[in-house]
Amino acid sequence: GHEVSVLTSDHGEVAAGTDHGPVRVRRALRLFQPFGEAGRVSRRARWHIHRVNRQITADHLADERPDLVFVWSQLRLTLGAAQAAEQSGLPVCYTFNDEHLAGYLPRRWAATPRALAGALADRTLFRDGTTSGLRLSHATAISRRVVDNLVAAGAPVATSRVVYQGIPVERFPCKANPGSVGTPARVLYAGQLHPTKGVDTLIDAMHRLAAARPGSAPTLTIAGDGPAPYPESLRRLAAGGPARIEFLGKVAYADLPALYRAHDLFVFPSRWQEPFGLTHLEAMASGLPVVSTADGGHGEFLRDSVNALVFQKGNEEALAERIGALLDDPGLGKRLALAGRVMVERDFSLARYVTDLEQWLEEVRRARAA
Repeated sequence: GHEVSVLTSDHGEVAAGTDHGPVRVRRALRLFQPFGEAGRVSRRARWHIHRVNRQITADHLADERPDLVFVWSQLRLTLGAAQAAEQSGLPVCYTFNDEHLAGYLPRRWAATPRALAGALADRTLFRDGTTSGLRLSHATAISRRVVDNLVAAGAPVATSRVVYQGIPVERFPCKANPGSVGTPARVLYAGQLHPTKGVDTLIDAMHRLAAARPGSAPTLTIAGDGPAPYPESLRRLAAGGPARIEFLGKVAYADLPALYRAHDLFVFPSRWQEPFGLTHLEAMASGLPVVSTADGGHGEFLRDSVNALVFQKGNEEALAERIGALLDDPGLGKRLALAGRVMVERDFSLARYVTDLEQWLEEVRRARAA
């Protein structure tokens, strides 16, 4: 029932004639650096793109005359669009799905000439290209962890409302026997292959299990890819032990539901504080018990021995023990899987997420109108 226009960059490939339905999409904003390149920041280059994007957005808002502006990720877009929105006099709302905003904070003071010059430049020449030029008075985040980490970094977002993300539950039908474990058990990891994701911890745990359970060792499927050389190091690590490990590479989103249902349990061994955990929810909806670290946004919905099994990041011995517990206790896997499916249906649907955001945007619009 809303009329929506989207202003974004031309990053990525867009098929000719792409139909966005009633949504008008304008791909005019510019990135100060392509996403495929490592994140090196030139303040001068970023400032130039900041001014370009600010003007593009100001012109777009003058043409569209919206009731409200909803700002999502500004990663590598600069804050030019957000600044133009706030200068327009329109109500502006933000949502933070990660901690990219910290990259726009003014540089901290430090006792070196280079650091002092950078901190001074961010507070004078480039000030309105930093968060200092934004009010950020209406914001949501996808987890309390994201809010806390941004605040710790110095971002003025302490009053942000936490609105947990959701998944399209109907796209992830539950397997016929949720929590059931076959012989051999099939373990799945789906996600990026990056050192912060801790996939090497999972491979080491699988080798431990294979050595301890000859003849009945579980297998591992790794779906995903990432920047070199980490994927290659994972393949060498996999080949150096007794576990049976298959690398699928990138898997299309449309193929994920069948991939989940074809496996017996899902493991997420991340070492860093993840903003949230959509793959956890997809696996739970599909009827898989989940074994995971919990040092991030996903830890806000994981309950050890209630809807998942939790282990300490980087500890392959503890991970092997947790997987082994599921192999030895069929009832445990079924209890976790059923509890996970119920939780996702009740609390983490995409419909609920959309409704929560819609109601919040309406609150902001009405308060501004009043």
